[in-house]
Amino acid sequence: FWWKGVYTSVYALNAFEKYLDENNKKIGNGYTLYLDFYLGYQFKFFKNRFFFEPAIGCSYWPVRTNVPESFKALDKKWPNYFIQPGLDFGFKF
Repeated sequence: FWWKGVYTSVYALNAFEKYLDENNKKIGNGYTLYLDFYLGYQFKFFKNRFFFEPAIGCSYWPVRTNVPESFKALDKKWPNYFIQPGLDFGFKF
């Protein structure tokens, strides 16, 4: 949290992937590092017991290894990032 409910967060996910062809035959193994960045604001209600956090996020995968050529051809159609909304809500004990 930075100032009056404004926050940022970063998440990282290591993914070891198994690539299959149309017949479910394994054609390779790979690795992808997924990163998520969020900027949002926390609204508090009922004596700070409940919260609501809208945010804007960006998912980015800077590292992808051992991707088969058939998958690379499809991946070239899109960028290696995705901008998305975020919404969290909860209860503090």
